[in-house]
Amino acid sequence: MTQKQSQVTNEILQGNLIKLMFKLSTPCILGTLMYSLNSFIDALFAGQLIGKNALAGIILALPLTIMVEGFALLVGVGSASVLSRAIGAGDIKTQSKIFGNLTVMAVAISFVITIIGYSFCEELIVFMGGSGEVASAGTEYFKIYILGSVFYILAVASSQLIKSEGKTRLDMIFAAIFVLVNIFLNSIFTTIFHWGIQGIALATVIAMVVYSIVNLTYFISGKSSIPVNPKKWILAIDLVPAILSVGISALLFPVMELVQSFVILKSISYFGTNNDIAFYGATGKVASLALIPISGFAQALQPIIGINYGARNYGRLKKAYLTFAIIGTILLILIWSPLQLSPTTFLSILLPDVTFTSDDVLNFRILSILAPIWPLAIFGNTLFQSIGKGKIVVVVILLRSILLNVPLILILSKALGVRGVYYGMLLADILFMLIVSILILIEFKNLNKIHK
Repeated sequence: MTQKQSQVTNEILQGNLIKLMFKLSTPCILGTLMYSLNSFIDALFAGQLIGKNALAGIILALPLTIMVEGFALLVGVGSASVLSRAIGAGDIKTQSKIFGNLTVMAVAISFVITIIGYSFCEELIVFMGGSGEVASAGTEYFKIYILGSVFYILAVASSQLIKSEGKTRLDMIFAAIFVLVNIFLNSIFTTIFHWGIQGIALATVIAMVVYSIVNLTYFISGKSSIPVNPKKWILAIDLVPAILSVGISALLFPVMELVQSFVILKSISYFGTNNDIAFYGATGKVASLALIPISGFAQALQPIIGINYGARNYGRLKKAYLTFAIIGTILLILIWSPLQLSPTTFLSILLPDVTFTSDDVLNFRILSILAPIWPLAIFGNTLFQSIGKGKIVVVVILLRSILLNVPLILILSKALGVRGVYYGMLLADILFMLIVSILILIEFKNLNKIHK
């Protein structure tokens, strides 16, 4: 173990869990907030300064941009899981291969998806339910966005490694740079140059380039606690299966989100209007902002679980999971309550010219009602990915999307129209939570047997 690693690693293995939780998760929450604000900012500038069609266009493109993120997480989450377990086990050889392998995989994958995404951009937006001016806006946005995918994938993938080292504060600073550059350029391109939705996309791409440079410089300059040799940037064939077995679950999540979004947006466009699409997008954005602290907690939990698992410290692993789950739930209730009491206050930020009906308010509440118990599922994901059991996550994600969400949305929307879309998502998530709870209990029992 290197000198740089020893202090953070010892704290993860032996320190007070509550103190460690806040020390690691606070920067993660702020970093996730910065990161999540990026697409929120694009939607905000579109809705406030361009119009509803621009906002709806970005909403249609959003699942496709999430796919790009999914490929970044395929490489990043898989590599982070392998790295944190290697740190816990004191495996320097594996650690020295991680960054070079990550770089090669990220560039190769981004090359393929850039060609496909740019070539079929318009068809993909129409496939997502776009038509007319909304489809044109979505196509303009995504065509420019996809050209920056190589920088985004490199940045997001490498940021996972930084977090897996336990350096969550540094990752937060880099994420803040990304967002601040995007805000600054968005304001210039839309208000001064009046470049419209193309300006919003261009601002995001330039911010991606800056984000990538900052992350890569950290590793190349030798600031990282893992060995990095630019002359040995090759594909480490021996690590690829372990990376993919975990990373595929991180990719599958946005893939299934894309499938769900397709069904949801198609159903809403069939039974409703473009206004309903814009409202669903705004609803999803506001609800997702409430989950930012939990996402930050999950990122902080990853190195704690991975390193303790590598060190065979299973009792501490379980204690860490339960500590994070309890405090995360309490925190989420505090955030969730104002959203339930006054949803229009928050929705009007994205849709300032819309008068919300009682049906709109009910739809929002249906979508966000389960928020307080989401830590259970999110931390369950983190648990299985961190200990190298990505296959379980794959099965659960497929179950939630293909066997629960899609059929329930189709059946209930046919019976209840747009309202049925929201009820379908709610019922699917209730069943999903029950399944995840059972799987976590089984895993804990298995760890008890190993511990004995």
